[in-house]
Amino acid sequence: MTHPAPAFTKTMQIGIVVPDVEAAARNYEEQFGIGGWRIMEIGSENTHDVRLHGQRMEWKSKIAITMVGSVMWELIQPVAEDDLFGQFLAQRGGVGGVHHIAVATPDYRKVVRQQAEKGSTPILSGTFSGVDVQYLDTERDLGVILEVFSHMPDGIEQPGG
Repeated sequence: MTHPAPAFTKTMQIGIVVPDVEAAARNYEEQFGIGGWRIMEIGSENTHDVRLHGQRMEWKSKIAITMVGSVMWELIQPVAEDDLFGQFLAQRGGVGGVHHIAVATPDYRKVVRQQAEKGSTPILSGTFSGVDVQYLDTERDLGVILEVFSHMPDGIEQPGG
């Protein structure tokens, strides 16, 4: 049986929603030696055309990022209880957990087009630091949301590299 070529070639990022980004980063460093966290706020002021289920939205999150091997770990603290990440945190009793996994694809447009042809609207889409991203509506089928990038953010090697 012939299988199609993989749509995803590398795990790029693990997105973990937490109630307190500074406390979570401190815990990772103290308990496991995972450090070098860069903490920042992201939101409508430093992103472009962000949409939730196809509708434009205003939003803000506090994040911390670091590299663990070749995979970026992203801790996400919601600022609003009713946004995508705030709802995720509330559904898990304020504990949080893995929200999404970002994957590299050799053909971003093809993946996006195939999802649209299936009638799937991305959960979240927009441009972050010059990179187009989509959170694919895969949680029901795969148990996790997959995020795809149009290209790799600066400082992260290219797929297959």
